[in-house]
Amino acid sequence: MFEGFNFGGTEILGAGTVFFNLIIAFLLSIVISVVYQRTHKGLSYSQSFVMMLIISGVIISAVMMVIGNNVARAFGAFGAFSLIRFRTAIKDTKDMAYIFLVLAVGMAVGTNNYIIAAATTIISLLIILMLYVVNFGSIRKFSYILTFSFDTRVAQENIYKGIFNKYLKFSNVLNVKTIDDGHVLQLTFSIKFIHETEFSDFIAQLEKLNGISQVNLITAKNDVEY
Repeated sequence: MFEGFNFGGTEILGAGTVFFNLIIAFLLSIVISVVYQRTHKGLSYSQSFVMMLIISGVIISAVMMVIGNNVARAFGAFGAFSLIRFRTAIKDTKDMAYIFLVLAVGMAVGTNNYIIAAATTIISLLIILMLYVVNFGSIRKFSYILTFSFDTRVAQENIYKGIFNKYLKFSNVLNVKTIDDGHVLQLTFSIKFIHETEFSDFIAQLEKLNGISQVNLITAKNDVEY
């Protein structure tokens, strides 16, 4: 069913092989796009990019079947694709890796190298998921950004230190801003909890302290990208 025949020195693939290859390319591209969705970080997510990943895998598979082992067709395809210009800048450099992955899988399927296509998809996505889970490459040593106002007229200096020692693994002052003629300090800390689940108790204890107000906690685990 999946065997082709030779016409004029060029192998012509059978209909079964063509449809089988396109379906396999589609399914593998779907898997890649799902992993991309689940592991994406930042604000640069684009639905169009996800659809492009799927379509590209199918198209590249078709192109490789058209080219086959014909050198003239290969040069023709190269010339045709050289006319294409990408008008949309890639905002996340990791997106380029997904593009190359889809292209490699499409090429493998289009040349009937199904084991290479499957192995490349599985190994690459396992690596991506592993790096995502361990947050590999991040240089952040803290988990949250804490800000609050401290009125020196009604509270003793470092009144919050006891709560910090109870709930936090470590803290680091990022910024101090004075207002109201220097009587009120707006403090910003980078902090990491001893136990992540205790952040609500931590905030409640801070808000109970006399002289402390406007307590805000912002997660800093993931970089925000634009």
